[in-house]
Amino acid sequence: MLVFFIFIFGLCLGSFLNVLILRLKSGQSLSGRSICPSCKQTIAWYDNIPLLSFIILQAKCRTCQVKISWQYPAVELISGLLWLVGYLKFIAPSQAGSFLTHSGLLNLWQSNPIVCWHFFIFCIFASILLVLFVFDTRWYILPDQITIPAIAIALVFNLFLGLDWRWLLGSMVLGAAWFGLQYVISRGTWVGEGDIRFGALVGAMVASWQGLVVTFFVSYVGGSIVAIILLLLHKKGWKSQLPMGAFLAVATVIALLWGSDLWVWYLGLLW
Repeated sequence: MLVFFIFIFGLCLGSFLNVLILRLKSGQSLSGRSICPSCKQTIAWYDNIPLLSFIILQAKCRTCQVKISWQYPAVELISGLLWLVGYLKFIAPSQAGSFLTHSGLLNLWQSNPIVCWHFFIFCIFASILLVLFVFDTRWYILPDQITIPAIAIALVFNLFLGLDWRWLLGSMVLGAAWFGLQYVISRGTWVGEGDIRFGALVGAMVASWQGLVVTFFVSYVGGSIVAIILLLLHKKGWKSQLPMGAFLAVATVIALLWGSDLWVWYLGLLW
């Protein structure tokens, strides 16, 4: 049952992330009830249940029948899956692959709290990256209101885990410098200023130059594959813009989950 509740919590957090994304974009306050962006009617609680309400309402507002954006269920579902994957990666292995009960999780917290902290911190990092993914995919922006506080959060959490502050700062500088160099060389045509700060955030999250290499490798390979597919489908042209931050967000999640394994695999290819 614990796995179910973790997934449900992720769905509920995804609902909050949707509110955060849309209200930051429109400049609205984060307080107050949710309203339909079309008819401005307040959304009842039973029409605001993560994922379920979207299905029951058949993707339409109950009042005005205007279609509900697929962003809402997509972000909720991805958030729930990220929390579930985090559980399977960090918590389940400590129990020899078995699923925990509520009492079992309490015992794990008492006996090995660092495992629980790794799970919690991953989920927070992944949630931040999901928000940035949506912003860059939809509007090609990486808002400082998210990126800058996220850098501070990543630093505090990784310092709490006992990582060396010099490695953290070094990773941040390398991440920012990678995009800063591209920004200078291209005079802002390859990447934007937001990508520089996002590079610093990635460095603060992965906390090592090896993690940065894995993240950049995965993001550029993934971006190239997607670009080729879009070109073949005539969805994009050679000069079309792609949301680099979105690929970087996905790659960072992958690096946080399997970065060490990918690094060992990469070294195996070289030697």
